[in-house]
Amino acid sequence: MQWSPRVKPIKIRRLYRAARLGLHDDDLLQIVGWELYGRCVDIATVADAYRDGVVPCPQCHTKVKRRIDPLFRGSDGGSRENWFHCPHCTQRMLWRDCRESLRETPRCFDCHSLLAGTDELQCRCGKIWDRKAYRRSVRTRVRLPCPHCGLTIRKPVFKTPRASVRHRHSHAGVECPKCHESALHVRGNIECPTCGYKRRWRDYRKSLKKRDERLECTRCGHTFRWQAWRQTAKSLITGNPKPAREFVERWPQCHTPQVRMIQIDRLLQSIHGRGALAPLFIEGDAQSIRRMLDEFASQV
Repeated sequence: MQWSPRVKPIKIRRLYRAARLGLHDDDLLQIVGWELYGRCVDIATVADAYRDGVVPCPQCHTKVKRRIDPLFRGSDGGSRENWFHCPHCTQRMLWRDCRESLRETPRCFDCHSLLAGTDELQCRCGKIWDRKAYRRSVRTRVRLPCPHCGLTIRKPVFKTPRASVRHRHSHAGVECPKCHESALHVRGNIECPTCGYKRRWRDYRKSLKKRDERLECTRCGHTFRWQAWRQTAKSLITGNPKPAREFVERWPQCHTPQVRMIQIDRLLQSIHGRGALAPLFIEGDAQSIRRMLDEFASQV
């Protein structure tokens, strides 16, 4: 994959230097804006590949669906058959929505107030969390605030009949690692009716995480490996693609230099103070980029 390069800090400094003087260099705004747009498109593409198992072909960029991803979605509450309604505001959602909402806008688990801070998250009720410890806690908790009303809800339990579980897994593309024929998920094991292969389902899932999956594009016929594709996208992986998605949606609608500058500034402010997120967009290390964004924020 040919990913868009990061934006050079000198270009961003020139934009803000001109903005302080009340000037808007439309040519430079177009260059910086479309460079950020290309980077945001790539970040959103990689996020979709990890979340939905949809990988773009390196040749023609056609979306190729992975076969392994469905085996890992049930425990995260990400399957579309796991919709539930909040008992307080009756909004329909997935449990994954609750987790992602807290990763983007952290809230206190007790008083539900918004948390402030970069490395340490502080609440007005006096509680303090380390950001990494907070994210780990979000991943394991069974009681989280609703992303719509903020009240505490409990993770729902979805019960599926045994017969439907067998039927669903048999059509999810479960492949026997020995003879490569269709296998079944039966009583906590993977069983192949063709060659008699049998293994614990939990161990089989762990082995899939290390497997180098072979993907084939249905449009151009190009074949590529998932592990090789993932290595090219290491610099674009983030758990918070929301700022990139918003910029991709809004930037093409900016038709004046003033609106373009506002949209670029909105993106930079949204990634300001979010740890390793800013270096995904701008060249440099995290400390130098944070100092530059701190400087821009103090000039507002």
